[in-house]
Amino acid sequence: MAHLMIPGPCRPDPDDELVLGEPVQPHYGPGWVPQLRQVLDDLTALLGARRTYLLPGSGSAALDAALFNLFEPGQRVVVVESGYFGRRLAAMARAHGLEVRIAAVEPGRPVNPRWVADLVRDCHGVLVTHVETSTAVRHPVAELAEVAHAAGAVLLVDAIAAAGGERIDMAGMGIDALVTASQKGLGGAAGLGVVALADGGRERVLSRSCRPPSWYFDLRTWDEAAAESPEWEPTPVTMPTSLVRVLAASVHRIRETGADAWISRRAALAAECRAGLRRLGLRLSASEECAANLVVVVRDPRADAIREHLTRTAGIMVAGGLTPYPEQEAFRIGLVGRTATVPMVELLLHEIGEALRQPGRLRNAA
Repeated sequence: MAHLMIPGPCRPDPDDELVLGEPVQPHYGPGWVPQLRQVLDDLTALLGARRTYLLPGSGSAALDAALFNLFEPGQRVVVVESGYFGRRLAAMARAHGLEVRIAAVEPGRPVNPRWVADLVRDCHGVLVTHVETSTAVRHPVAELAEVAHAAGAVLLVDAIAAAGGERIDMAGMGIDALVTASQKGLGGAAGLGVVALADGGRERVLSRSCRPPSWYFDLRTWDEAAAESPEWEPTPVTMPTSLVRVLAASVHRIRETGADAWISRRAALAAECRAGLRRLGLRLSASEECAANLVVVVRDPRADAIREHLTRTAGIMVAGGLTPYPEQEAFRIGLVGRTATVPMVELLLHEIGEALRQPGRLRNAA
């Protein structure tokens, strides 16, 4: 089996992964509810949120839920077009009937909050991807929160490639609503989306003129289920209990380690990876001051050949490039899950170095 060093999904911790082979638990009853409550409490504390929802589905499903609950058709939002996933965020906002103003960003650079300030007047929200996976850039969400709040808007953050790897404190940073998913920095298996609300986000949800045009994505549906049956079945749908148990174990491990210590280790590992790539003469997308902790993007015309060499010689899978870079001229290294270790980064750098020192290997791979 290949070593996954892609930005997601990750392979969970070996002990957590064993849970996926165990008998499935029912999604209700006294044996289940404490486990669900624990993971929600741990996520809420980790993110600095007021209320957290765990929805079966992808991170994009959770983004849909956040958009349904925070905004109403016809309202205006500013979307930071940071790359592939920034463009997707804009497309999703338009699909919800929102008027979108684009804050364009130079590839490989963080958004300038002043540009957003010029656009946010008369807007209801600012939408940003915290870590843009296509460029490995971390965007300044705390500064964007100040800009949004000064204009009376809320800040929605796509933290799918950030949570579990970047420092996040929703209350302290002014983030009103945040979305993430189970399969990247949180170390779980794919299949769970997370919607987290701070006070500002919660107030916006409760102040809508009418409920969202969706039963499943209406967060009040989930609130009502939790209120009606808190000790037996506090969710309105069947929960994938094995996926929740895997995520619960991983998030609890992060909290037991301490979020600051955990994220510092992720930052150090990413810095080591970037330094090693630079020593090999490779060009990175993100400058050091805005470089993310869970993904590293390399730009090189030999990208496809390097990827093929890694798979063939070391069983390491890295991902291809995404907009704004051509797929064949960039590759993305994920530092998530069980391969986010010093030995794996050292092996990755060694194999890339071997390929670069022997160009014939790259020709053969291509």
